[in-house]
Amino acid sequence: MQKSLTALLADTANDDNAGQVASQGFTFQEWYAVLLITELLEKKEDFAIGIEVKEDISVLDSPTDPTKIEFCQVKTNEQVVAWTLSELHKKGKKLKDGTYPPSILGKLYKRRHEFSGYPSKLRFVSNTSFKIKDGVDDAVNSHDYHLNSLSDGGKKLIAKALASQLALAETDIDLTDVRLHRSDLSLGQQQLFISGKLSDLAYKQLIPFQVPQPVVAALMLASEVRIKGSNTSYAATFEELRAKRLIARSDALATLSLLSNPSKSTADIFDEGVELLRKEPGHDYGEVEEIQDERAAVMLALADRTNTQVKRQLVTLVECYKIIKISSSPEKKKLSSYMKRVASDALIINPEAFSMATPPFLHALVLMVIRNGIDINVFTSTANPQSEVTK
Repeated sequence: MQKSLTALLADTANDDNAGQVASQGFTFQEWYAVLLITELLEKKEDFAIGIEVKEDISVLDSPTDPTKIEFCQVKTNEQVVAWTLSELHKKGKKLKDGTYPPSILGKLYKRRHEFSGYPSKLRFVSNTSFKIKDGVDDAVNSHDYHLNSLSDGGKKLIAKALASQLALAETDIDLTDVRLHRSDLSLGQQQLFISGKLSDLAYKQLIPFQVPQPVVAALMLASEVRIKGSNTSYAATFEELRAKRLIARSDALATLSLLSNPSKSTADIFDEGVELLRKEPGHDYGEVEEIQDERAAVMLALADRTNTQVKRQLVTLVECYKIIKISSSPEKKKLSSYMKRVASDALIINPEAFSMATPPFLHALVLMVIRNGIDINVFTSTANPQSEVTK
């Protein structure tokens, strides 16, 4: 019984999942994966990019139920000279055991054989072009070449080499959808190229939001690719593989959306709250200025998670805020009265926690609680008495 495509994609003991070598910058392979993501975002169809899934990069038509796949092998040519067909299908150097490893194309074609029965495409990607000499005196320099375009003699030559290296019959070698591709990516400053692609996507409204910082967005996508590619833990099922080494359309959009509507800083939320108080009819100018003067102290207090006194104050304020929030209290109609009501209730419930707090500082803290300017879960979660070692 033939295995499903998802079952074939799961890791096996024979897979080489050593991961990518750590480097100072992102690799050409990682940036090419990002480029593929931007190109696929131009289309409406769903997709998933697999990093170190059987090949350097694998392109699936679905992150949940794929029906076809494209395997991409990525190699840079540091000599910046064109690849020749003979270089691509020539077997490797003799090993100690007397055998020969398959050629570049042989390793890539092996994937089609392993996934026979399912539609597959093969793509060899590099930073340089290809010299195609196919029964003519002069070689043709090509940036994108499909091997099925070769003459019958040229196809037979490659089929014979691949068949010998993979222990297959020549008639089993099908060069349909086997592509040699020179990428427009350079070996450096790739984020600038990708940022242009992202800006173009936003301009053409091919993604549902703007990308105000395209270079940062490009680096964020590259970081996601690196994280996926460096996860070498064994994935026995497709579901595990999906979580560890696949990037779907939804994942890419979620990453990009972080920059389209960046979360406000604590300081911004504080300043907005003070401005709202200023704009309220009949506000006490001096009282608001006193709250404003507590800005630096409040920022420091909220940044210091080790300050147990502030933690006790915030826990009390949050409890009071939650009670008043669900009530029909008339004080909620104005921010200033809302703030003062939470503060007064907190002083009644836990006066010791606020014994050293001035009214302006207390009101400033309440303002941040009401305006959701703090991570309430951090300050209100119950500590686990078990140590990390015990757990």
